[in-house]
Amino acid sequence: MASHRLAAFTLVVLIVGWGVLLSPPLKDVRTLLGLPEHLPASRFNSQAAEIVPPDRGDAGWFLARIAHYYHVVFAGLLYAMLVLGSRLYPGEWRDALLLGLAGAVATAVGGLGYAYVSRSPPLHGLFIAGLALLFASGLLVAARMRPQGLLDHALRATLVLMLVGGVIGGYLGSSFIDEEAHRGFVEAKIAARFNPDDAEGNELWRAMVAHEHAMVALADVAGFLVALRALRIRRGRSTRLASYMLLAGLVATATASYAVWPVGGIAHIVITPASLVLLVGVTVLAFRAEPASSEPQERLLAIGLRAGVLTLWTSVVVPGAIVASSLRKPTAFISPAFRDPSWDWAELAYNIGHWHILLAAWGIVLLLAAVATQEYTKTGRIAILGGWLALVGFVAASVAVNLYMLGGPPGPYQPNPYDNAWLRLLVEPSLAVMAAGVALAYVAVAHEEATARTRQR
Repeated sequence: MASHRLAAFTLVVLIVGWGVLLSPPLKDVRTLLGLPEHLPASRFNSQAAEIVPPDRGDAGWFLARIAHYYHVVFAGLLYAMLVLGSRLYPGEWRDALLLGLAGAVATAVGGLGYAYVSRSPPLHGLFIAGLALLFASGLLVAARMRPQGLLDHALRATLVLMLVGGVIGGYLGSSFIDEEAHRGFVEAKIAARFNPDDAEGNELWRAMVAHEHAMVALADVAGFLVALRALRIRRGRSTRLASYMLLAGLVATATASYAVWPVGGIAHIVITPASLVLLVGVTVLAFRAEPASSEPQERLLAIGLRAGVLTLWTSVVVPGAIVASSLRKPTAFISPAFRDPSWDWAELAYNIGHWHILLAAWGIVLLLAAVATQEYTKTGRIAILGGWLALVGFVAASVAVNLYMLGGPPGPYQPNPYDNAWLRLLVEPSLAVMAAGVALAYVAVAHEEATARTRQR
């Protein structure tokens, strides 16, 4: 089990590290390592940045690269969550862990190879095979879980709904066999970079949006529920009510998100209130959870869950409400309306930043829960310090990035959207603190693993 822990941590660090290395601020580091300053089909050039590469072929490649990279990140975090869950839930998980490891590695090698090295069919086939293995691993876990309480039933429901999302993702992937459908899908994704309304007529684009929204929300909820297992939850009427709110909210949110595929954006009539019910339930449970012992790593996790939930309210829910209310008519917060072409760059930045916050929240929760399940040793204290740094960096970056996304006047972010005071003074330093914390925790876990192996010999 410890080997799987190190394998999951290593895989996630390598995947995220690769993405960080390719970010615009690190172009000098890339060139020093012999990598190109700008990737082929990049939307960045020496003079300016584009919302999407002007050439249609380059735009298709650029969007495919994004899709593959995020699938790789998701696969790595899924495997990490599986490893953590196997430590906290009773059962025989060896075959599920092996399938998860094989799936995550195959997805990473095939997906990154296809996105950044060569667009060859064998690499793409390896990517698809990896996702299939992860799906099989998820099926095993969902079938073997023996829920012992309401929150266990919620986790199982979350896993089943994620498997539904996997089926929708498989449908999207298979649609690329049809050249005409593929071409229309790519055109819709390009149009959506400027105005999502222009893409809603494409059935595949709606399926993609449904898949994305549901999977990210479900992943965050699953990570939260697994992390709760490492703590003690105070019993009481409010805990039970919050548990029912979480279960009902997640089922309604995911189902309504999937409904975007057949019915379109009108599904937000259900998504918005359902997600609020879900988040209120999560918030109450986060504040009802407490350390099961006096160990500082458990206290870190309890504080981290509360801080994380409050961060989502301040950096996702409140800005999201402002954007939604200002989308088609000007408000005191945003003028002209946010769908006005003058806000194209800001809306793109908001959409990207919004998803990054949610994805980072999942990863940070898994990190803190992994630290909480370690023994309190000298090495463990280093991991705890890393966890604190990662948590502080995440909270600061999540709040500060909204100032970058929404704090500027309408207009293009060209020539360089990264030449921005909010990014340079707040967001990037916060991300550096978060990265330093993750690195510190990783070194501690790797050292602990090496020490344990030496003792076994």
